[in-house]
Amino acid sequence: MREQLVKHKDKIYDGTNGCTSITVHETANTSKGADAQAHADLQTSGNVRQASWHITVDDTEAIRSYPDTAQCWHGGTREAAESSIAVEICVNSDGDYDQAFENAAKVVRDLRRQHGIGRSKVYDHAHWTGKDCPSKMRAAGRWNEFLDLTDPNQKENPEGMISPFEGRLTGHHNDRGGYPGHKGLDIAPPKPGQVGMPVYAAFAGTWQEIVRNAKPGNKSSTWAQRRTGNGGLISNPDGEGNGYNHMRPLDHFKVGDKVVAGQLLGYNDRSGTQTGPHLHFELWADWRNSNSDYAPELAFEKFKIKIGSAPERTSTAPVKPSGGGSKPAAKPSVPADVKKKLKAMGYKNPDAGDVEKYQAWHGLVPDGDWGSKTEAKYQEVVRAQNATKKMLGVPDNWASDGYWGATSKKWAGYTSGRNGWNNPHGYLTKKYINNLKKVKAW
Repeated sequence: MREQLVKHKDKIYDGTNGCTSITVHETANTSKGADAQAHADLQTSGNVRQASWHITVDDTEAIRSYPDTAQCWHGGTREAAESSIAVEICVNSDGDYDQAFENAAKVVRDLRRQHGIGRSKVYDHAHWTGKDCPSKMRAAGRWNEFLDLTDPNQKENPEGMISPFEGRLTGHHNDRGGYPGHKGLDIAPPKPGQVGMPVYAAFAGTWQEIVRNAKPGNKSSTWAQRRTGNGGLISNPDGEGNGYNHMRPLDHFKVGDKVVAGQLLGYNDRSGTQTGPHLHFELWADWRNSNSDYAPELAFEKFKIKIGSAPERTSTAPVKPSGGGSKPAAKPSVPADVKKKLKAMGYKNPDAGDVEKYQAWHGLVPDGDWGSKTEAKYQEVVRAQNATKKMLGVPDNWASDGYWGATSKKWAGYTSGRNGWNNPHGYLTKKYINNLKKVKAW
């Protein structure tokens, strides 16, 4: 979740919200572009409506406008303002409502965990005043479906572990024979010098720190003291922490995002100080304390996983069989037409794991199944690539392959800079697409 906190107090009551319930609303604004950012900006600018709410959710992100403890003007009653956290779901016509529905359920689930709120205390707006809101959800009879999705996910179990990186053990934790002060263990790729090898989440958790801009040879601390490379810190449900260094996290991840064991996190790189490419992996007894590190070898031994063994890639938490260890879910098969698309992107022998990589890179749920949402994203990327080629100064001798990689980002960044669109890194965002539409390139 991203924060864009409102500084003024013109649209909230004095006092502290008890945070004993959650109220779900819909924006009722079907206009194109009426996404979470637009509604967050509305509140920041003062909001002409006599209303306020804590969090807005669309199909790509959630934005917090007020802390949970603020008494926002919502629900139509003072009791709602004094006790309930307001979550608004966007219904803009150019958005994916089903995805916004799922994203909002995740936000509510996290709020339930944080504040200890039971299922019976998750209300729709109609609960307070009888207003038909959230109307789209109510009309489709999906309220109970939504409630089911907000129940705390017991699959996110800290007991399950996945090997984070395939390769060779080249450095131990200091208590296990590493050099003094070595906070983790090092796993080098299968072949010396390899970069761009996938790194997976060892445990389920939540991103607490993310670094992507560290350069090779950087000596300054990045995501924790004395860690000098790209990577970051993930906190586990049991309060422990996992650190990943010399790894560039996928672009769509942000602090606050949750991951499951076995989910693709990013790829190893040359960032920071290192004698050769490797993943530096750490375990902390307390994710808030970088000096609470302990030997990761202990976890590998506990879960009977060989250090450097091939990760068992999965999009859901691992299922623990009766015999111990962990077993990944069966991978879906990849149709021939999808393999052809992936090969055009550079994947040599495409499998479901490569579908996961594509999905994760483009902000989709990495389930390995090339379904309708993945196909829609593929078509969107191709169209965005073709539209970018139409822009002044952009060559057209590069492939519209459906993968928004370095070349696409380069020319999208160039186009954004030339037109003042404030997208220097060339990310494929809704705003970038809308700008292409405005100039009739789309």
